[in-house]
Amino acid sequence: MRKIDVNVDMGESFGRYTLGNDEELMKYISSANVATCFHAGDPLVMEQTIKWAKQYDVAVGAHIGLPDKQGFGRRQMDLTAEELRADTLFQIAAIDGVAKTYGIKLQHVKPHGILYRMVSEYEQYIDPFLQAIKDYNPELFIMLPPNTPAFERGKEMGLRMVGEALIDLSYDEDGNWVIERTKKARSPQDVAERAVSVATQKKIATVKGDLIDIDACTVCIHGDAPNAVEEAAVVKKVLEENGVEIANLFKIL
Repeated sequence: MRKIDVNVDMGESFGRYTLGNDEELMKYISSANVATCFHAGDPLVMEQTIKWAKQYDVAVGAHIGLPDKQGFGRRQMDLTAEELRADTLFQIAAIDGVAKTYGIKLQHVKPHGILYRMVSEYEQYIDPFLQAIKDYNPELFIMLPPNTPAFERGKEMGLRMVGEALIDLSYDEDGNWVIERTKKARSPQDVAERAVSVATQKKIATVKGDLIDIDACTVCIHGDAPNAVEEAAVVKKVLEENGVEIANLFKIL
C-alpha cells in the first residue's frame, strides 16, 4: 500500500482570537505544523496544540515564521542572515522544549508563509536556515518544495529533506505555488483529487490544468482555510479509497 503524510498548519490562534478548528483537524491528519509564536500563536495555544497532537497520535513539527503577527508571516521582511539563524534556533528550541515536556519527539521543521519561499530560493538565506537546523538537530526532517536550491543544498549537507505539495493552493506552469494573503475555501473534492495525484503519480495540476511533476511524500492543508476540516476529512476518505495510507514521516522515511 502506498503511504503519504498529510500535514496541517495549525496552532495559529492568539489570546481570545481563534483561528481554525485544530482539535477536529487532528482526527484526519498525520503531522501537525505548530506555529511557534512568531507569525501566529502564543505559548498557551502552542502547548494546547501539542497536547491535542499527543491525544490523537499526530506527529509534531515546528512551523517557524517571520516576526509579523499582523501580516500573518506572509509579508516579506529584510532580515540579515544572522537574524534568520537566531530566529530559527529560537523557534525550534521553544517548541522542542514544550514537546519534550509531553514526551513527544519533534519530527520536522517547516517554514511558514513567505519565509517558505525566502529560505527555499533566496541565496542569502538558504545556508543560514539549513545550518541552524543542522546545528540544532540534524535528525529533524525539513519540509520544503522539491526542486528548489535549498532542497538540493540540504541533501548535499546530509539533511533529511522532505518534498511537500500544497494541495489547497494553486501552482503556476513553472511549479511555483501562489501565495494567498487570506486563505480561501477550495473544493474539498478538488483538494482530495490533488492529494491522490501526488501520492500515486507524483504530479499536481497547475492553474491551467496541466500536470507537472512534484516529488513529494507529504501534502499540506492550511488550517486557516474556512473549510479546512471538511477538506481534511475528504482528503483522508479519498486517499484511503484509492489505496493510500496516511502515515507520518517517522513511519514513511
